[in-house]
Amino acid sequence: PLFLLNKHTLDVIKEQENIKYIYIDPGHGGKDGGAISNTGIYEKDINLLISYRLKSYLENCGYNVKMTRYGDYDLASHGSKNRKNEDINKRIDLINNQDVILYISIHCNIYTSQMIKGAQTFYKDNEENKMLANIIQNKLKCILKNTTRDSKKITGKYLIDNSQTIGCLVEVGFLSNPEELALLTDKIYQDQLAYCIYLGIIEYLGI
Repeated sequence: PLFLLNKHTLDVIKEQENIKYIYIDPGHGGKDGGAISNTGIYEKDINLLISYRLKSYLENCGYNVKMTRYGDYDLASHGSKNRKNEDINKRIDLINNQDVILYISIHCNIYTSQMIKGAQTFYKDNEENKMLANIIQNKLKCILKNTTRDSKKITGKYLIDNSQTIGCLVEVGFLSNPEELALLTDKIYQDQLAYCIYLGIIEYLGI
């Protein structure tokens, strides 16, 4: 049957058609646990917890937010013969969507030496990516006051190399450093990390 749409309904439909998203990518998931501390803490779990906090901050600021995963799983299909490749390619497809404003990929680092520590942002060599990564890195340095690292351009990371959307990777700290590991498993510190990234995003977007 035919029906008439009032102006308000038409405006709502138009707004829904033009919705733009910020995409958060919690690294790893499922069988791919990512880095593992010597105490058995998986990177994938910390990545997800920080991502949820970041999602909450952005949504409270009015942004539409999606995540590449919402639980402990990867994005590969059932019975996939190469889960890691399929997973990373699906993440790339999601963040390269034309409705995405920018993306943030969240990871934890690990190193052979327990002395190495500090959160750091990485970006594909592009002025917009560099600006976003620099702003987030400055927030991490100024607020957390426990990293002296600078943002760094990087190649050889498949997701970053193949992303067409503005974005960066945030390595939130080293699971191999005992002090930083204790912080990364603390809910208050996870919230502080998310808040730093959130402030960086909204500053980059001009809020």
